Amino acid sequence: MYTCVIRRFVVAVIACGTIAISAHAQDTTATNASPAALAYKGVTLTPVGFFTMDALWRQRNETADIGSSFNGIPFNHTTNGQLSEFRASARQSRLGLLAEGRISSTTLSGYVESDFLSAGVSSNTNESNSYTARIRQFFAQALFDNGVGIDAGQMWSLMTPAKVGVLPRSEYVPATIDAQFSVGYNWARQAGVRVSEKFNDVVSAAVAVEQPQMTYAARNAPPDVVIGNAGGSLLNSSASYSTDPAPDVIGKIAFDSKRLGHFEVKAVGRAFRDRIVDPGGTSGGSRTSTAYAGGVGAAALITPTKMFDLGLNAMWGRGIGRYGTSQLPDVTVRPDGTIVPIEATQALATLEVHATPKLDVYGYGGVEYADRTAGIDTNGKGVGYGSPLLSNIGCDAEYAPTGPYSPGAPGGANPPCNADTRSIYQGNLGFWYRFYRGVSGTFEWGAQYSHTVRSAWVGVGYQPEATENMGFTSVRYYLP
Repeated sequence: MYTCVIRRFVVAVIACGTIAISAHAQDTTATNASPAALAYKGVTLTPVGFFTMDALWRQRNETADIGSSFNGIPFNHTTNGQLSEFRASARQSRLGLLAEGRISSTTLSGYVESDFLSAGVSSNTNESNSYTARIRQFFAQALFDNGVGIDAGQMWSLMTPAKVGVLPRSEYVPATIDAQFSVGYNWARQAGVRVSEKFNDVVSAAVAVEQPQMTYAARNAPPDVVIGNAGGSLLNSSASYSTDPAPDVIGKIAFDSKRLGHFEVKAVGRAFRDRIVDPGGTSGGSRTSTAYAGGVGAAALITPTKMFDLGLNAMWGRGIGRYGTSQLPDVTVRPDGTIVPIEATQALATLEVHATPKLDVYGYGGVEYADRTAGIDTNGKGVGYGSPLLSNIGCDAEYAPTGPYSPGAPGGANPPCNADTRSIYQGNLGFWYRFYRGVSGTFEWGAQYSHTVRSAWVGVGYQPEATENMGFTSVRYYLP
């Protein structure tokens, strides 16, 4: 039964996409309207997506595709810091389908969206550039006429700022070509269940339980601490998965004004844990360490005129690193192995100018910060995140990959690098120019410049820094 359903769904997606593309090919003058949706047994099917060709240049080599690794920018004087990077990619192309139906006083819908920003074990760029499709969103929705809504599946997290209200598919997403968006942007896409209510045209609220995952970093962690495990059945065996005790719980209240724009306040509660293994009982016996944390945030999208959109998104808390686009750590450990959340701040300011009906210009400025969270073990070594006792002397210089530090010396190792990221600042400037927008879709070209500064915590030696200049360009056709 399931195989039959999946086949019918795939056939529907292909049929919808083929009709949209054929309509575009036959009607380049936009004199006749092409169908934006199909009717199927009482359900309206609408294809969504775009086809893109992207290219990028980075001053320092991150070995990354169209999504940058802001927390992985190499320090300026390392080997990768001396190498630039150019890549071209069509992998950000997106295909999806919206299905909508009506039953009595309820509107039912399903939404699926995918791209190709995933890599399988055989993926490479040598010849065929064969990369894998992935789920971006895949969820069901029931909207009742009394204003209550229920959403279940994989979708943008409720922590993601919205343009209006609290429902999925209303998210505010930066217009960057970079698939990792802009530093300071709060977001995730993950499985969850969301219950919402629209009280009136101004106020709406939602609460969600969502898939948890813990990001972790620690220097000199005790060897008896178990943080995560390699993926097992149906998980990625090359990735580490945390053993979370509970889902993330998120709440949001939104206020919408036709004159001023959209405003929201939000909060998230999280639970973390690790296992301290001590079979001999020398340090208190084996035990589980659990910590609770969370954060609060606010966002605004103000539209004073049709030409300008002003935005601000900010979040503060402990254990919220995974909700920042730079993926700074949620937690570290104390010298005794107990888990401790890291205090963090994230903020993004946006300005989008609709200069003409064909030209949009944008500028974004953002920052993410992770606080020093470190202790000292019984041997006097620094433990945790950002310890001032650890050496950074080997962080910002170029050494032979296998050592030794002194050329010609037998054996030996390169100087250590224990730099943990303190802050990441970024500015983005870009535009999108639409050659055509009408019943046959949209054809546009864009370019983006990005400047990023990654600063580490001061350790023994000095405070290393990484600066990255990046340029992007993209040509896209959007389905109507």
